[in-house]
Amino acid sequence: MIYTHETAVDFLADCQAFLALHEAENNLILGLAGTLSRDPHYYGPQDPLFLTVHHPSGCVAAILQTPPRNLILYADSAHFSYAIPLLIQHLWTNHIPVPGVHGPKAAIELFVEKWTQLTSQTAKIQFHEMVYKLENVQAVPTVPGKMRQAESRDLDFLTDWIGAFAAQALDEMSEEEARKNAERKIREGVLYLWEAEVPVTMAGWTRPTQHGVTIAYVYTPTEFRRRGYATACVAALSQKLLADYDFCALFTDLSNPTSNSI
Repeated sequence: MIYTHETAVDFLADCQAFLALHEAENNLILGLAGTLSRDPHYYGPQDPLFLTVHHPSGCVAAILQTPPRNLILYADSAHFSYAIPLLIQHLWTNHIPVPGVHGPKAAIELFVEKWTQLTSQTAKIQFHEMVYKLENVQAVPTVPGKMRQAESRDLDFLTDWIGAFAAQALDEMSEEEARKNAERKIREGVLYLWEAEVPVTMAGWTRPTQHGVTIAYVYTPTEFRRRGYATACVAALSQKLLADYDFCALFTDLSNPTSNSI
């Protein structure tokens, strides 16, 4: 049986325990839902989509979407064949646009297979990602500089950096959007810089869950790359966050050797 939830609070009440069985893997869907439970339109003016699938054994799948972005899917591997056709039929019957879908590889492969059969659409892989879970910070090579929290005086160059980071992550952003994003992240106190005479790298945190938090916005301008600044900044920020959380999670593009080595 499939359920539609009007709010993130209702969605989490139904599926949080299920998703929390793999909290690091589900940091995206859990973290987004947590943010939306506090501010329903944090990610834009359109109403989010919240779906869950129940089997007699309990909740076995969940979808969250902040339109017009991709759907985020998680399904219990033991119930793929039950849950995913139900989700697809619901999306199709209710004319819900599916620009793309993000989630564990096996679930996405089955979703794409069934969706393309139903709709005769074609699909392509946009990127391969890995979720890393960090519980302890290893010592990293010493590099010049130190970490500090981003401030309002950093807004101009952070607008450029966030725009470049978005483009690098395949999510193009206008200069106006990048500036608003930078202003909000500075105001929230979630962006940090590695400063070696001048700022050389940024990193931030986002989407806290019950036991973890996600490292994000890791970006180094081209002229400062391959000097260890990003590694130092991520290590320092992770160590700071581990004082309050059990783990840090980090998404990386598997085609990017730098982010995976960090």
